[in-house]
Amino acid sequence: MDIPNPVFEEACRLIGECCVMLAQNGEEISRNRIALRLERVQESAITITGRPNDALCQAIDRLKGL
Repeated sequence: MDIPNPVFEEACRLIGECCVMLAQNGEEISRNRIALRLERVQESAITITGRPNDALCQAIDRLKGL
């Protein structure tokens, strides 16, 4: 049995929420668009906490194929 990875689970949740938000607004859903939105959220997280959010880093990297 796999050990749950909370950072990965949070990254998946963030991607899912971003997809739902884009769909609700009638916007196109694409990997690039989701990554761009999450990068904006990451900028806010850095401004607030002084460091990047690990789950956001992982989500953005996965969407960009890194």
